[in-house]
Amino acid sequence: MRKQNLLSKKIGKQISSINNLLESYFNRLRRFILDAKRLRFDKDNKVFLLIVSTIFLTIVYFLIPTAYNKGLIQKEIKNQIYQKYSMVVKFNNNIQYNFFPKPHFSSKNLFVMNDKKKIGEVKNFKIFIDFKNFFKFNQIQTKDVILDKADFKLEKSDLNFFTNFLKTEPHRNKINIKRSNLFFLNKNDEVLFINQINDSDFFYDFKNLKNVFNLKGKVFNIPYKLIIGNDKLNKVLDFKFISKKLVLKIENKTDYKMKDETGSLKISFKNKNNIFDYKINENTMDIFLNDTNKTFKALLEFKPFYLVSNLDYQTFRIKDLFGNPFFIEILKSQLLNNKNLNALINFDVKNVYDFNRFSDLSLKLKIEEGNYNFSNSNIIWKENVSLFFSDAFLNFDKEKINLNGRTSFDVKNKEDFYKFFQIKKELRKNIEKIELDFNYDFNDEKITFDNLRIDNKTNKKIEEIISKFNSNNKKFFNKITFKNFVNEILIAYFG
Repeated sequence: MRKQNLLSKKIGKQISSINNLLESYFNRLRRFILDAKRLRFDKDNKVFLLIVSTIFLTIVYFLIPTAYNKGLIQKEIKNQIYQKYSMVVKFNNNIQYNFFPKPHFSSKNLFVMNDKKKIGEVKNFKIFIDFKNFFKFNQIQTKDVILDKADFKLEKSDLNFFTNFLKTEPHRNKINIKRSNLFFLNKNDEVLFINQINDSDFFYDFKNLKNVFNLKGKVFNIPYKLIIGNDKLNKVLDFKFISKKLVLKIENKTDYKMKDETGSLKISFKNKNNIFDYKINENTMDIFLNDTNKTFKALLEFKPFYLVSNLDYQTFRIKDLFGNPFFIEILKSQLLNNKNLNALINFDVKNVYDFNRFSDLSLKLKIEEGNYNFSNSNIIWKENVSLFFSDAFLNFDKEKINLNGRTSFDVKNKEDFYKFFQIKKELRKNIEKIELDFNYDFNDEKITFDNLRIDNKTNKKIEEIISKFNSNNKKFFNKITFKNFVNEILIAYFG
């Protein structure tokens, strides 16, 4: 009972406090209204009259466009957009006038056209107007354009829609595209990939005298920033691509005055720079790289898209490939898992730095209709064993990426081979070939084996060792782990 009384008193105090606050608020409100009335009806208060008149005239001034002929204004907006940006728009709804936060006209579900074909639909369209000439009825001057929540569906032939923005004549207005998507289509209207546009601007940079395109977007779940500049006078195109997630930066300048366009591509990855020289011909592109450790030559055919390249290293770290976040993110993004991408890449390494007993790596990658084939690749182990990948394929399963196939170890110098793995002399029997199936999980960085055979034979002990190895969480790319694993297999086979 006592507790109930205390609770009742506490609630009563809270209610009383709320009542006091409400009473105080309405008292202040009443005093404000009375003061305003006294101020308003005071004929001698010139300041008040001036303020009211200014506010009234300002509102009336900004409401002038509501008296415009909407049909003529809509037509004038279309004409001025085309004159400034070579962009054709089609209104599906009447335009509306708004003067907050700045005077502008807006519309919903506007179409963007290119060569009489609809390539985009904009949910929210805004175009700002110059308020200096409001009294010139139906002769407005447009300023910045905003395309918000737009979906663009582009084929290769439609890319001129964006490149034309970089060729416009200098003016102080800009186009802003935000919260939008670019759907890139093939000839069969199938979506190749989607580029998300978070925010972008097309404008003329009067300081550097060039057209500029700034874009913050995301492709294959990889955020990036892209800056493209076009100096029409000197005919120089430059761009910069930055991705913090990939720790990657690409810079380029192209001089397109010449018939065969040439340039240099600077690629910075983890503060390591490589400069590639290239030459663009009519339907192909030649790419070159030469330094003390590596050489790169590639031929890119545009029609159809096909890449042939040869990359030669004197020294290379395997860890730089499989432990490379850029490489892993590219694989996870499935950027290369595209049926329209075809390539033949030869990757040769003389010395493998982190596996000093390995040399002469020859990696052959064939990309065809979204399939990745590493078959017929090989590597030499200490001049004693040749590792040959008869079958090797890269597989994508949702977010999982696996490299699986079959490999064989051809033993040349048996004594040296046994000595390295510390096999007892009485167990050193004749051996020619070890074959096994493998699967490497890029997400977990783990390798598993199956169907291991030595000279086409196996036994239960070997199967048990394989099963035990597959069930643990050890990483394969470790010299000690690899040595112990092979040692156990050989002892189980010969013992």
